[in-house]
Amino acid sequence: MYRFTVVNNKAEQRPVVLFFCLLSVVLGLYLSSFFSIVVCITVNAIALCWVWQKIVAIHPESGVIILEPKQIRFENESLKVQGQITPKTKILNTSVWLHIKGFNKRQWLIISANGVNKQSYARLKRAALIAINGEVESK
Repeated sequence: MYRFTVVNNKAEQRPVVLFFCLLSVVLGLYLSSFFSIVVCITVNAIALCWVWQKIVAIHPESGVIILEPKQIRFENESLKVQGQITPKTKILNTSVWLHIKGFNKRQWLIISANGVNKQSYARLKRAALIAINGEVESK
């Protein structure tokens, strides 16, 4: 069992904003009327707000992670997640997107590298890799 705290785990908004801005520009280039361009930008702005709310909901700022051999548990004031790390987990450059299979539902949890110390982040990535590769080998 390994326990560590997550502090200042802020969501990175630049990739999300960049995606929706580029989508608006690309769609705006192919639309002919001014009204359709305004509608496209408005719809993309609404989609950006909706996606950002979803990302912030699965990207808690602080909490405690407890890693066990086959389980992970995360707790803070508003969120409690416990379960197994599934193969859908993604390891990116600066964050780990954990897909956790709980008792009755599946949840995503995003942990950024700047939210934990280097050793804890390495252990989290190792646990995610074991979960991803362990499921692939057992098929």
